[in-house]
Amino acid sequence: LMYELKYRIKRHLQFSNKELRDLGIALLIVAFIFAYDDKSEVFIASHWIANFFKILFMIFITFLVHELGHKIFALYMGMHAYFRVWPLGLFLGAVVAFISGGVVPLILPGRVEMKINTLNRLGHFRYGRNLFTGGFIAMAGPVANLLFATFFKTLSLFGIAVEFFDQLTFINLYYAVFAMLPLHMTDGVHMFYASRNWYVIIFASLVGYILLYMLQIYSLIFALLIGLAAWFLFYYFFESQVT
Repeated sequence: LMYELKYRIKRHLQFSNKELRDLGIALLIVAFIFAYDDKSEVFIASHWIANFFKILFMIFITFLVHELGHKIFALYMGMHAYFRVWPLGLFLGAVVAFISGGVVPLILPGRVEMKINTLNRLGHFRYGRNLFTGGFIAMAGPVANLLFATFFKTLSLFGIAVEFFDQLTFINLYYAVFAMLPLHMTDGVHMFYASRNWYVIIFASLVGYILLYMLQIYSLIFALLIGLAAWFLFYYFFESQVT
């Protein structure tokens, strides 16, 4: 199984020219949104530009982790995943950055789209994709951000480039939350329509991890327990009433 996945990654993992263009546009605008407020009391152009390029590098890492999560899991499922930019989401993010002075980063760059690779779907339902498969492919991007955020925070806790990895951890978690919102052009909408129960578990686990992070408690296990508790409440008070 792993050999087959390695072959698929080597043979099919790639970004189209259109994807690279769209990702480049999204990368620049999202970096601008995060870098708009450089925390300086007085605007100094050289300081702002240096901060922008630092943030740009962090956003590049965050986007790369996110999109590779989609693409690798899609290949595992016999699908292709590609990035689709959301111009309106980027525009709204830039407007909110101007209005709020960069205090409220609104990150809505786009979502994953999928198409079937019939040859690699042997053993699966070959002639179409179902909502459940699409939902988990969409989920793979935010989950990858969550896992790498944990890795980056671990490096910070060991005293390695503390400020850099703390900020990179924050950006990965922040982006993952916005990606999981069930909006028209976000990853979360795929999972929301695939399974509300799984959506609640994943989204609540992500939010739970962030809350624990703010309390300086770094535990994926505790975050998952929060997600399961949220699912139980959701199922008991809502889902069981409508099914």
